[in-house]
Amino acid sequence: MDQEVEYVARALYEAEEDAFLWDAEPEILKEEFRIYARAAIALLPRDEPRERKSEFHYAA
Repeated sequence: MDQEVEYVARALYEAEEDAFLWDAEPEILKEEFRIYARAAIALLPRDEPRERKSEFHYAA
């Protein structure tokens, strides 16, 4: 999970318009993006039954 958080945090950081190199940023800034990453990961559906994953209702 820690590696997953790190990947998402880095991606969120790099999506910023004024982003520099992740490795050069201070730890306090990285930790802020890790908090965002944990929140984003928590919103993702996990281990849903196969039937629900295939349901798709298109509303035009």
